[in-house]
Amino acid sequence: MTRVVRDAYICRMDSSVFFKWLALVTAGTAAALSALHFGLPEAQAHWKFAVASVLLFTLVCLGLFFAGKNAVRSKSRAAFINLVSGSVFGKMVLALIFLFVYQRAAKPENEWFVGIFLLCYVVYTGFEVWFMTRLAKA
Repeated sequence: MTRVVRDAYICRMDSSVFFKWLALVTAGTAAALSALHFGLPEAQAHWKFAVASVLLFTLVCLGLFFAGKNAVRSKSRAAFINLVSGSVFGKMVLALIFLFVYQRAAKPENEWFVGIFLLCYVVYTGFEVWFMTRLAKA
């Protein structure tokens, strides 16, 4: 395989590659959250929140992937940069709202939900950086 072909293959980020990696990231996150759930009794009270967090970040990744694909194809050179900038701010606001609503609605008895949320946030943010970088190189 020539270097150009190999580099193009590594950097390629089409839908099938994205969905494969999204499934792997989600499975890995679910495994880590399951270990936390079964290993720490304090975290067990937040299992619904953990599932909701994974779903939230999966949906955010899906939205960013398809918006990123459109931004890369856009005639505007700034479209992709604007998407990245907006998504960073938007995700932070969404995260704060999600945590605030859970804290107010569920009135959790401990703070383990914050750790659960941060685990999901960090894992999916790393994944977003990875696939958005691949989209930008396409």
